[in-house]
Amino acid sequence: MPTRSSLRSALALLLLAGCSTDLDINAPYKNITVVYALLSTNDNAGAGGVHFVKINKAFLGEGDAFVYAQNPDSNQYTNDQLVARVEEISNGQVTNSWSLNDSLIDDRDPGTFFSPEHILYYFTADLDPDREYRVVADVRGERVEAVTPLVNDFSVNTADANPATKIGLKLSSGYTNWELNWTTGPDGRRYETYYRFNYAEVRGTDTTFLSFTRLMGTRVSSGTSGSEPMSATILGENFFIGVANLVQPDPTVDKRIFYDLDLIWQVASDEFHTYLTLQEPLTGIVEERPDYTNLTNGYGLVASRFRKQVTGKRLSDESLLELVQGQYTGNLQFCSFYSSPGSPAGCN
Repeated sequence: MPTRSSLRSALALLLLAGCSTDLDINAPYKNITVVYALLSTNDNAGAGGVHFVKINKAFLGEGDAFVYAQNPDSNQYTNDQLVARVEEISNGQVTNSWSLNDSLIDDRDPGTFFSPEHILYYFTADLDPDREYRVVADVRGERVEAVTPLVNDFSVNTADANPATKIGLKLSSGYTNWELNWTTGPDGRRYETYYRFNYAEVRGTDTTFLSFTRLMGTRVSSGTSGSEPMSATILGENFFIGVANLVQPDPTVDKRIFYDLDLIWQVASDEFHTYLTLQEPLTGIVEERPDYTNLTNGYGLVASRFRKQVTGKRLSDESLLELVQGQYTGNLQFCSFYSSPGSPAGCN
């Protein structure tokens, strides 16, 4: 976990070796600041969106560390200890700056650290995808900072982005695959692509709208300049097997109405991609995971992300018929919202 990894690094700096037989691991006080920020133009919201930054301090003291973890003062700075801001940078020059305001959030689940209230810092701005952004925290006279570019928007193949162009996963001759194509944008490094399956369950007069999301694939660009073609594929037979695994037969359901698919991209900047890669499960004989940070005088991550989606993609007529009557999903009582009532795939 990010906090655990950062604390591992912080604690390592505080361990002092001595020549005597008594070892005192509590060194004189040192600022150990942990910062996490994932900036995105998706949060702009046109008139000025809200962007969040998490700033904490690592702690070490005599006694039980779990007791310290339950004390907010051990993990959070007071207003007189911390002054933070975000700077907009163009060609190496600061062109704008926003002070970070603190906000008390009450959504933390019970666990090792104090809950439910914790502090998040925020600023309101429309970020420019062509600028860089620097998070700066002045902590007791020490400057902690990191800079990130913003992941830009990117283009999707015209036909693939058009909801009227249907997704074909079944032909009369058998299952077929469907390929989604796009071209990377500047500063986007890692592209995770998903589809969301939208449907409803009808029980008498009650209708419950549901969905599930499945990963299509993860693609990593060779660089961050953009204009690199990429693709991900939905495998026809695997699609229907996946539906059968995630939607179970239910005798209380009168029918299931299938609507459409949404295509979703989650894009990470270069720094965020590196961080995610280091958080992946370890394989092989190496057991130590290297700590990673791009903060100067601190720990954590300042990076960017971007989310894009194409909504309302329909299945081809043959694919709908397979969903309704096919070998994997024919017992799930699906019908198609967009098919005519009385037709083989239609809802009656």
